[in-house]
Amino acid sequence: MNATSYETLFSLGHQDESDNGNLWVRLAFADGVLALIQVEEAPVGDHPTRHALPNRYADVEQALTDWHGRIDNRFDWTTHAGFPKVGTAFQRSVWSALCRVPWGESVGYGELAQRVGRPGAARAVGQAVGANPWAPLIPCHRVLAANHGLGGYAQGTRIKSRLLGIEGITYR
Repeated sequence: MNATSYETLFSLGHQDESDNGNLWVRLAFADGVLALIQVEEAPVGDHPTRHALPNRYADVEQALTDWHGRIDNRFDWTTHAGFPKVGTAFQRSVWSALCRVPWGESVGYGELAQRVGRPGAARAVGQAVGANPWAPLIPCHRVLAANHGLGGYAQGTRIKSRLLGIEGITYR
């Protein structure tokens, strides 16, 4: 491990009613940039050493720590100075629109496509949602299928279901 590429893991701090234990957040840094945030049910593989985050990510850590507190933070994380330089202009527009979906509310892929000015591009929106590097801060779990079904999720539908349950979002 070099000093600028590492992973750290901490509890999202919420245990749901199903008593499945806490959800965890894995943060992966590459060359000093927070390249990936992902939610896990339990640490996968070796439990990485808990690293203090660089100062420029203090607000990220605070938002993840407070996430379970139902804070309605609609900050556009794609504008964060430490957000990775990834994604096409279209993907970034989808991620930005996701940041405006409030806690406890959901949106369909088709509706999200309309919000970004691309009606009929629900499938492309789904691909952009799946490429989101900063879940759950960019709340891709709040996107549901057209029939209000669960749809997919990069970390698995079980994680998505738990995140939706924490927020009180129902689905078919």
